[in-house]
Amino acid sequence: MVKIYQGGSTGLVQQNKRMIMKFSHAKGDVGIQRQLKYMLKAKFSFDIVIMHFGNFFKIIEEDAEFFNKEFNFKLSQPGHYSFVTTAFPLYVRQKYIEKLKSMNKEFCLLDQYKVDGKEEFYRKVNVSTNKDALGFWY
Repeated sequence: MVKIYQGGSTGLVQQNKRMIMKFSHAKGDVGIQRQLKYMLKAKFSFDIVIMHFGNFFKIIEEDAEFFNKEFNFKLSQPGHYSFVTTAFPLYVRQKYIEKLKSMNKEFCLLDQYKVDGKEEFYRKVNVSTNKDALGFWY
């Protein structure tokens, strides 16, 4: 049985608690996505890492290939990316949480938040099969 934990206060940002990585734009979005995925998988043994970007939840590399195989998602390799990606819109979030849960997959989902007064965002683990990952952000 897989348990899903939800929660976390945006107050964690102001408190600077449970921060995974400091803001870094040196590697660009692509480098940050990959680095964050690898770190979360290594630290919490997740099978799948799903990240909120704009109006979609983005899935990269082997996680995207899993979504292609299991859910028939189309894969793409946009412009400068050296790996495949796929995505689903925000409004079907719960559908894929339930599907992954029923497959007994270990996963986390990071939501995107805007930094007050800046053109920057941070992402925080709000849904996870591992309660210890909840609240981590970058």
